[in-house]
Amino acid sequence: MRETAVGNHWVVALRGANIALVVAASLLIGCNNQAPPPSSPLRATDGKTYSFPADLRGKVVVTSFIYTHCPDICRMTIGRMLELWERVGNDTTIVFATVTLDPARDSLGALRDYAAVWGIPAQRWLLLTGTTADVERVHAAFGVVARKSYTERLPSGDEVYFIDHTDAVFLLDRNGIIRERREGSTLDVDWCTHRVQQIAKEQ
Repeated sequence: MRETAVGNHWVVALRGANIALVVAASLLIGCNNQAPPPSSPLRATDGKTYSFPADLRGKVVVTSFIYTHCPDICRMTIGRMLELWERVGNDTTIVFATVTLDPARDSLGALRDYAAVWGIPAQRWLLLTGTTADVERVHAAFGVVARKSYTERLPSGDEVYFIDHTDAVFLLDRNGIIRERREGSTLDVDWCTHRVQQIAKEQ
């Protein structure tokens, strides 16, 4: 294991079983009084195209980043998100948005299949993808790193690779401002439930 300073954040690089995952260890607690992150057009599993995250202003947005071929960290993150959904999903002022880290493979069809396997609800939980350029702009806006590992090409022509990526979940308030950032795979669901509900009560 090694630690690398990236900007103002500490990134822990874990390598094992030919899988490289970059996990953001910094916790940004006080994010008030910042401008909303820039938006880019992304396609969602509900069939709509959103300027994300601008089009979701007026809602509290729980934002996560995953890719469907991820063998471990993303599964842990989605598990935490599902736990959080069970606690706050009935509140119509709260929406969940999960953005791909791998737009080359995560088509809308792949994301819909992923949602079906995990039991992700269709209402008020958007799984988002788009062109590589648009998705990368969203990553940059949130300070998320996503980098392809060594790629192997199968005889079929298919590529096999993993993504080194930041492990992070963000809470956006009704004005689109990032209020919290936490590691997704180790998220304290009790704390996050309280914090999301607190932000949702704000005018």
